[in-house]
Amino acid sequence: MKALVLFVLLFFVAWDLGWLAAGLRQTPPWRLRRLREGTAKPQLLDVRTPAEYALFHIPGAVNRPDAMAADAAALGLDPKRAVVVVCMTGHRSPFVAKKLAAKGYDASNLTWGMLGWKLAGGESVSGDGR
Repeated sequence: MKALVLFVLLFFVAWDLGWLAAGLRQTPPWRLRRLREGTAKPQLLDVRTPAEYALFHIPGAVNRPDAMAADAAALGLDPKRAVVVVCMTGHRSPFVAKKLAAKGYDASNLTWGMLGWKLAGGESVSGDGR
């Protein structure tokens, strides 16, 4: 069991280091909490499925499970504001964040996704947001 836990931890660290090496900024959950308390709040783009989003999400996050296939401009994001892309564990969102950064957005990935957000004590709400 210890070997499995160690493997999972090493995988998460290696995954994040790989994205950092590729030039993608990471936003750790504790930093996002501070950013949300400030005046220049980042936009939150949640790329999880509607069912995952309804289970729990960060207040104010916009759910766009089609974000990888959609044109960046069609996502309705303000290109002048920072964007933090969110998924459940931080393994889908980096692809979208990298795509947005390539289009000129100030985009980053929420490190460890909603799992990290919840473990760091981040606020979440349930429902589909309608």
